[in-house]
Amino acid sequence: AEFHRVLRPGGHVAVSVLSVPQRSYNGRINVVAARHKPELRNAVERTFRLGESSRLHGMFAAAGFRDVESTLEHHDFVLPSFSEYYEPFEAGGTSTGEVLKQLPEVVRQAVREEVRQSLGDNGGPVTVPVEFLIARATRPPNR
Repeated sequence: AEFHRVLRPGGHVAVSVLSVPQRSYNGRINVVAARHKPELRNAVERTFRLGESSRLHGMFAAAGFRDVESTLEHHDFVLPSFSEYYEPFEAGGTSTGEVLKQLPEVVRQAVREEVRQSLGDNGGPVTVPVEFLIARATRPPNR
């Protein structure tokens, strides 16, 4: 309803959503942390709920939009080291960092190690792959 309100007839709307946790800059950390703090599971699932093209298409169609298109966009963040990637979260940055700070030290270390391994850290640069689903739709001229 809000998109319809702010768009002129024939106007376009675009949204960008995260696809899956394994291809999110910090989603992989959240998934591992949620295994140790199960009350986070719903929040993690909610974050990626719109990551399927069919779901976005259906939502736009149900809202009366037309010409719905979507594409997956990929980007690899290459950082000099795993520490360059992970330490801002350990310092409490973003909601991910806030969650990490709430975990007992032994659990924080286990999360760090699992994420480090998932990124294939070998002491050099690390690559963090990310993926976004971009959807676009048009407001019909008659609505």
